[in-house]
Amino acid sequence: MKAYTYYLLKGFEKVNAFLKNDILEKIRDFCISEKFMLIMLAIACVITVFHIEIAGVFIFIFIEYFLLIVCEDLLATTLPFLLLSETLIKCYGSYNVFIHYVWLAIPVVGALIFHFVYYRKKLVLGKCFLPMLFVSVSVTLGGVGFLSFKEYFNLAAFYYIFGLGFGMLLIYVLLNSYLNTPRKYSMKSKITDIMLYMGIFAVFMIFEFYLTNIPEVIHEKGIIYMQWRNNISTFLIFAIPFAAFKAVKKPSFILLSLLFYLSILLTGSRGGLIFGFIELMMAISVLIGIDRRHRWTYIAIGGGIVAAVTLFVQDFYGFFGATFDRLIMGISGGEKEVRVQLFERAFEDFYHNPVFGTGLSYMGNRDVHPSAEFALCWYHCEPLQIMASLGLIGIAAYAIQAIQRLILFLKKRTIFNITVLISYLGIEMMSLVNPGIFCPIPYLFLVTMFMSIVEINNSTDDTLSIGDDVDKNQLVEAMSDMDDEDDDE
Repeated sequence: MKAYTYYLLKGFEKVNAFLKNDILEKIRDFCISEKFMLIMLAIACVITVFHIEIAGVFIFIFIEYFLLIVCEDLLATTLPFLLLSETLIKCYGSYNVFIHYVWLAIPVVGALIFHFVYYRKKLVLGKCFLPMLFVSVSVTLGGVGFLSFKEYFNLAAFYYIFGLGFGMLLIYVLLNSYLNTPRKYSMKSKITDIMLYMGIFAVFMIFEFYLTNIPEVIHEKGIIYMQWRNNISTFLIFAIPFAAFKAVKKPSFILLSLLFYLSILLTGSRGGLIFGFIELMMAISVLIGIDRRHRWTYIAIGGGIVAAVTLFVQDFYGFFGATFDRLIMGISGGEKEVRVQLFERAFEDFYHNPVFGTGLSYMGNRDVHPSAEFALCWYHCEPLQIMASLGLIGIAAYAIQAIQRLILFLKKRTIFNITVLISYLGIEMMSLVNPGIFCPIPYLFLVTMFMSIVEINNSTDDTLSIGDDVDKNQLVEAMSDMDDEDDDE
């Protein structure tokens, strides 16, 4: 026993010495830099161009494994994780492929355990802990007294019930604890850059898809079908406000937010078309209100877009008309589409099981929507999902959580908090017609990370008002531009 302890301690000393050398310190700084983000983006683009998404997933898993071991800063793992998630959406129906490589989860779990033990921090529960605890209990109790033992306890059900409940609560506590660490950079600026690179890759995926299928585009003279349109639109919904509000520093970034929305239109996603537009208008309206310095720039850009669409309305509708036609058909009831049937079924299920609902793992609606393997039978609408799957208990828990989140965002009115709030409202809107944040990874994880980052920033940011924050950001940007001019000279 003594010999075992001796060798264990010796091994720990060697690992400790290895991880604390100067070379690795430079590597850590590099792994959170913009150069590293560009490399990650380039890798993701190469994977997309050569259509090696399954291999790409494993490449990013290996990168995550390396970062978890080497980097104390969890934020370094965020962009590779998001690029991995975007790559994965093109692997629809690949469950039977990935299940053979499930053993690869073992080293990743080991790396996570190593990270949280070696770089251990004092655990911080956070202000959202109690509302998330209520949600975790409601998710776990969903379907009690209705589902059979076999229906409740299966691998897919466990992933979603644990992932949306106590698993996400654990992630929230870990993020709240491990993201709260001294940094050489602004966490707000870094997470903004991460979201922009995530959005840029989504744009690349969409344009690459169109270029690859250019003969079909020419034949159709309009948008073409992509199976992953709602998923990629959801990533862009997350990203639009971050591009829009970076315009406070550099007005040209408003064009990037418009590019993100144009890319959503190219997907043919009806939810993206409506809610992306609402989100974009919310962001621009707030910008016009708070940024007096660039107000007329935004108005001029907006006026130019309206004029261009008006001038070329026939061509615009000719190309994007299919999405509008599907939207009008769905709203008017011209077709009894699956979503409408699921909405009706949600009310029926709630009526029969009002207290705890039918449970997330209830598969009784597969006659309406035969979901893919390892996927639940969603109602494709968050409020109806809560009502039907979790009943009155779930409604109460999620209402408390929503109120707490809004309080968190509005407690300190900064540019960053407004950015995250509009991004959060965007995913909530998208979840009205899709599973959305009922997908633990990556959407709910991203929302949970937002909550932790906002909490941490609220406790450290000394901004007094939104006007002060705008002035401070523009002053920092002006000084940075002057430094760049001096360097050029």
